[in-house]
Amino acid sequence: MQKSLPKRCRDIKPFLAMEVLERAQTLEREGKKVLYMCVGEPDIPPHPAIEESLIRAVKEGKSSYTHSLGIIELREAISEYYHEKYGVSVSPEQIVVSSGTSPLMLLIFSLILERGKEFILPNPSYACYPNYVSFLEGKVSYFKLNNKRLNFDGIEKLTGKDVSGIIINSPSNPTGEVLSRKEIEHIAKLPINIVSDEIYHGLTYEGDEETILSYRDEAFVINGFSKAFSMTGFRLGYAVVPKKLIRVVRSLHQNFIICAPNFVQWAGISALKHHREIVKKAKEIMNARRKFLLDGLKKLGFSYWGNPSGAFYVLVDMKFLKKSSLEISLMLLEKYSLAVTPGIDFGTNAEGYVRLSYATSLENIENALKILGRVKEING
Repeated sequence: MQKSLPKRCRDIKPFLAMEVLERAQTLEREGKKVLYMCVGEPDIPPHPAIEESLIRAVKEGKSSYTHSLGIIELREAISEYYHEKYGVSVSPEQIVVSSGTSPLMLLIFSLILERGKEFILPNPSYACYPNYVSFLEGKVSYFKLNNKRLNFDGIEKLTGKDVSGIIINSPSNPTGEVLSRKEIEHIAKLPINIVSDEIYHGLTYEGDEETILSYRDEAFVINGFSKAFSMTGFRLGYAVVPKKLIRVVRSLHQNFIICAPNFVQWAGISALKHHREIVKKAKEIMNARRKFLLDGLKKLGFSYWGNPSGAFYVLVDMKFLKKSSLEISLMLLEKYSLAVTPGIDFGTNAEGYVRLSYATSLENIENALKILGRVKEING
């Protein structure tokens, strides 16, 4: 049966973070208590005003189709948010709201990636990026990251006539690193399409994050409400698209998604109204967890990738076990009931690492450190 499927479908690899999550849930149904540090889902409940606005919208009958770009009230709120936070002007007419950021990635990749051409991805980077490229019959071209800053010459050597674009993600999943102003400014000058995945904006703990729009108007920005606003299950995201391309994106969205749920969009407006309070609280909680985890890893003698100063991830070096990151991840789950994501999910450069998500309680982080300490003691 599988051989009859189109190659673009056969080539899609499993999202290992979700594979681990699903296996962990099976173990829980069998009676085991699992410690989850495998998925990027904040445990902070949504602000009460978000929930109230959602319920109110349902009661008021806001359940119909909306404009395919999203309700104008939300697009205006996003425009105001980017002007207030970054000092950039974004017209509501170049914003498209959708059911999370994933559909928007597919639309944007479809728009700018020509069949057979290359798309530049960081290595390591978000696990789903290469699958978008593969599904659209493009070719992935990686630039390797390391514990130092970006190798600008290495990136520029990849930007030829057969390259459709590049994606950056800062703060980064899975490394937690944040690009500097100098680095983003340099990338903005590359003579190719640029997609900036800014979904972890708001969760930067040393300095502040930069938007690509501060340095380049004709760039694509992907953002949403899942991470800093703790609204993962609401499935609400948006993209900022160059003005000359918004008509095409609108047509794609009309055909393939139609619109994001009406009542959820009203919850997004409420989130932006309270963004200062929400983001401040999230940063305080996550930064305390980050410091606790990093201090604990250092005391145990673990090394980790770079300077994880954003998002809520740390890539921990487990090469001393002399096993693949997938084997390590499964061992930690089956033997110690600790769910983590194997580094290989994010690219070959992260093999030998596992990604820990500290979007969980200090108690859970402390228990995870105890487990890692035992593993280190037994195998170190």
